[in-house]
Amino acid sequence: MSSVLQVDAVVYLVDAYDKERFAESKKELDALLSDESLATVPFLILGNKIDIPYAASEDELRYHLGLTGVTTGKGKVNLADSSVRPLEVFMCSIVRKMGYGDGFKWVSQYIK
Repeated sequence: MSSVLQVDAVVYLVDAYDKERFAESKKELDALLSDESLATVPFLILGNKIDIPYAASEDELRYHLGLTGVTTGKGKVNLADSSVRPLEVFMCSIVRKMGYGDGFKWVSQYIK
């Protein structure tokens, strides 16, 4: 019995404080982004641990993950008539319960 797995969205969590692992995170993210079965799936990238001093800024995280200039926008961006995959970065602190709610609200508008 075979089953087809349906993915509605990908939430990719990155430790914004552990800068030594950004290259590893980029490699894994690139593999997911190049997976043909996920070509139209929205990607929410969460930069976590912003409550810790010296954690990466959003711009720094975008740079190290190769996402500068390729995200689609944080507002209500209508991508229904395009082949562009929704992709955005939100910074958060799971411990302080901040930031990720905006990310999940953003990604939910693209889930069919």
